[in-house]
Amino acid sequence: MSKVIPAPVDVPGGKVSWRHAANSDRLYGEVCKVYFKMGEDPRYPKGSAGYKNGIRAMFKKISVVLADGRILNMSAEQDDLKAIGMIAESASED
Repeated sequence: MSKVIPAPVDVPGGKVSWRHAANSDRLYGEVCKVYFKMGEDPRYPKGSAGYKNGIRAMFKKISVVLADGRILNMSAEQDDLKAIGMIAESASED
């Protein structure tokens, strides 16, 4: 049995599409930037286990340019991409 491996969406210049809610339209855009940002690790809130400011972690973020020129910055963590249904669009059109 072969397993289908989806194309990565965190490739600069790649075309992606997603839907924020089940009843919303599908949005299409192009990934223009992939970067990492420090943030609070949700597994270790502030004040837990003696850490005054909580534990920091690196989170993957992407910037996507829509067709009308708007730039959206969003999380590129696997769980977040799965929640909004983001997929990479194929380069060839049938």
